[in-house]
Amino acid sequence: MSELEQIKAGIAALEAQRGVLGDAVVEMAVTAMQAKLLALSSSSCVASETLPYSSLQLKQVTVLFVDAVGSTAMGSQLDPEDIQLVMDGALQRFTKVVQQFKGRVLQYAGDSLLAAFGADESHEDDPESAVRAGLAILAQASQHAQALRQEHGIAGFNVRVGINTGPVLLGGGVDAEGSIRGAAVNIAARMEQTAPPGGLRISHDTFRHVRGLFKVSEEAPLQVKGSAQPLQTYLVLSAQPRVFRVRSRGIEGVETRMVARETELEQLQDAFRNLSQQSGLVSMLVVAEAGVGKSRLLYEFEDWVETQGRPVFMLRGRADPRAQQQPYGMLRDMLTWHLQISEDDKPEAARLKIVEFARALFDDGANGHAAGEVHAHLLGQLIGFDFSDSPHLRGILEDARQIRNRAFHAAAQILRFVSTRNQAPVLLLLDDLQWVDDGSLDFINYLLQVNRDAPHLVLCLTRPSLFERRADWIAIEAVHHRIDLQALDKRASRELVNVMLQRLEQVPAALRELITGAAEGNPFYMEELVRMLIDDGAIQIEGERWQLKPDKLLAIHVPPTLTGVLQARLDSLPAAERLALQQAAVIGFVFWDQALAALDMNSLQPLEAQIRHGLVVPRPHAAFEGQREFAFKHQILHQVTYESMLRRNRREYHAKAAAWLARLNEQGAAETLGPAADHYERAGDYSNALAFFIRAAEDASARFANQAMLAYVARALPLVPEDDVLSGWRLIALRERYLLTQGDRAAHSADLSTLEQM
Repeated sequence: MSELEQIKAGIAALEAQRGVLGDAVVEMAVTAMQAKLLALSSSSCVASETLPYSSLQLKQVTVLFVDAVGSTAMGSQLDPEDIQLVMDGALQRFTKVVQQFKGRVLQYAGDSLLAAFGADESHEDDPESAVRAGLAILAQASQHAQALRQEHGIAGFNVRVGINTGPVLLGGGVDAEGSIRGAAVNIAARMEQTAPPGGLRISHDTFRHVRGLFKVSEEAPLQVKGSAQPLQTYLVLSAQPRVFRVRSRGIEGVETRMVARETELEQLQDAFRNLSQQSGLVSMLVVAEAGVGKSRLLYEFEDWVETQGRPVFMLRGRADPRAQQQPYGMLRDMLTWHLQISEDDKPEAARLKIVEFARALFDDGANGHAAGEVHAHLLGQLIGFDFSDSPHLRGILEDARQIRNRAFHAAAQILRFVSTRNQAPVLLLLDDLQWVDDGSLDFINYLLQVNRDAPHLVLCLTRPSLFERRADWIAIEAVHHRIDLQALDKRASRELVNVMLQRLEQVPAALRELITGAAEGNPFYMEELVRMLIDDGAIQIEGERWQLKPDKLLAIHVPPTLTGVLQARLDSLPAAERLALQQAAVIGFVFWDQALAALDMNSLQPLEAQIRHGLVVPRPHAAFEGQREFAFKHQILHQVTYESMLRRNRREYHAKAAAWLARLNEQGAAETLGPAADHYERAGDYSNALAFFIRAAEDASARFANQAMLAYVARALPLVPEDDVLSGWRLIALRERYLLTQGDRAAHSADLSTLEQM
């Protein structure tokens, strides 16, 4: 093991013991180790803690630029060695912040750095992490500037930060490890260059991902080189306070009702009513894929509970993608939220709030007072507040298992006493458990067992991916009822789109089908598609009414917000499964096992895992005899997967898919002519593409499938070489005969004129 790896392992081991050792001890040790890690990284020209890219990658990332302001003025006051110390100290601070928020520093240049979030592994919150890192860098720069004034008498040091989200090409070139290319990088640089000193400017593409999470100031449109239209940008002022009872999704300015979830909501309501009539614990588990409606269902349920007028003690917890790295993070989250302990609170103040809360619960005399204190110290120590000086922990501080067991017991007892003291049931609302740390999952399972006779309603919401990580997490008998939310059917999807587009005077059927067809029953996908149509000007907001611009519908694409969600899902797959899914995407939204084998025999094995993950679904009937047919779960998933593959690799696989379809055609499958032509064209084999388009057009004409014939002719004509008169004549003759039957004299005459010129 290298020295770098040893230090990383040491840091990870210390972080895992934070709940036992306490923040103060861990921070002291980790800070020294991180300083050594940075020094080693700098000396070996390593920009981050991750391994170099093994190949080129095409993916969406969030790019962050930081540049120092005032370095010229410093140059007139300090010699070059001192300037190096000043800037290296600042860049080390900023690098540490980037890494803390899961970003990767790719390049250093003088007094600036370039970082990317999502370069190594995509996460749904990469844009949010980048913006939080940007704000933290501004705070670090302020501290650095203060130190410069005190130590060197130099004033004026500051930085600017710019952020943009978009597709880039990572790796390759002479500096493969730090290489990043694409227009998204140039826009991020422009965001930084135009930010005020001490400011953070983000593009609209980043804002789409983080709206509602930060206080921003909308700026005048900014002209950026290479962009036809001025770009909307925002200055980020601060992070918004974290709240639970805010709907983070939806279309701004439109009040949308919940659609097609009435049965599931009634099940939750019945559970709450039953809780009021019995003393035992009731648990509910809601499982659904991303965007299907878990959070909206929870919002509606909370809203209903608050209208019941019944006393209830409510505790909330919600995980985010960073939560798995925070031991007992959800347990801490529930307590700090209820006690209003903020990140800005001093440690002593936070500890006092925990102790006073527990003392009040157990305040039935001297013994009760002491019991509350013991419970507070145990629980506080477990979730990261330093109670290591407590006499109640003397003798067990080195025993992590005993700390955990006693703290679990303390937390369960606190919840039991909360119900007794308040004469009200306890309602635990725990969202996004797929990101929760293992320790918190263990506590939930423990609570369901030991507080079975207490009046608790424990409502857990998660994606199925939780059970890929922790298949044995929860005992089946501990869950009283499980609700699996499914995607909306076509009727409900159309109803939801009508609700979202209620401000249009009329919702055209084509627009409704465009949104529902792409989203495949996923409400979040529908919302993001509508948002994108608004952002791109296809839907224009004019007061209370909306106006549709049909000509702009042709440019519809996958919203970047959905690209981020699905890209994170792809990056979580093992390399072999991800490659197999990309190869399947080349074949099409619908694909076959033998086609996949023709591209790569090794891609067949991961199919079962992809079905299990819910990424592809088997179809009961196949278009070709003797084959198994599959389809991607969503059209958008197919598109994002396809676009994640490099163009040069796509061409290779398109050529193999075309050859496979051509072989099927030789066996009598006429319906493969058009798809084979399409694959040949995408592979860059224009000669074969033309030949198959002509055959497909002639076959369609013979079967009176005239619209298909016209489409094939239109695809084929641009591929006809100037000296290939026969191919051009065959195509135009097909179209000319159809136009003659339709009585379209002008178009018919135009085709006749073209034929005469051949």
